[in-house]
Amino acid sequence: MSKELRIGFIGCGGIAISKHLSALSKIKEVELVGFCDLILDQAEEAKEKVGSPVAKTYTDYRKLLEDQSINVVHICTPNRSHSEIAVAALEAGKHVMCEKPMAINSMEARKMLEASKRTGKKLTIGYQNRFRPDSQYLHELCLRGELGEIYFAKAHAIRRRAVPTWGVFLNESEQGGGPLIDIGTHALDLTLWMMNNYQPKYVVGSTFH
Repeated sequence: MSKELRIGFIGCGGIAISKHLSALSKIKEVELVGFCDLILDQAEEAKEKVGSPVAKTYTDYRKLLEDQSINVVHICTPNRSHSEIAVAALEAGKHVMCEKPMAINSMEARKMLEASKRTGKKLTIGYQNRFRPDSQYLHELCLRGELGEIYFAKAHAIRRRAVPTWGVFLNESEQGGGPLIDIGTHALDLTLWMMNNYQPKYVVGSTFH
């Protein structure tokens, strides 16, 4: 019997292996059938660890998107490539789960959103902090109005363990935005989500070492 969700992975590096694939492999309705990475050995390693018997590997994400049996795509590639791959996946008829940040600028993010609306396919971004118990509780308080009318918010994101040395964190051209769109994006997402307001009148931000 075919599984309900047949998932293809684009990007088989650290975050894909340690977070996405390790969790998805435990869900009985999921079949992991496609693995794409520019480094073929990484795609092969992921396939060997959690792939289904019919899983295939690729080095070109366009080839993975040609597989009509895949209905969901997870994008775990460097930040600069998110928009291009997500739009292509949506237009290929796949639902998309994209790692954060959504994109490296608002123009590319809008392209993703427009593609989702145009194709009728779901697009979600990996903001897992929304599902923490404390986040859920505070969100409910905000929605019920128990904190009054919220018209101002300040968000902070501080990493005390230094910059990660794996992946593309140390490659500025690939990482595509620095700490604001890397760790700061989680704080911004939670703040806007809590306020149930994605159209603030103005935003001020800064980063520092």
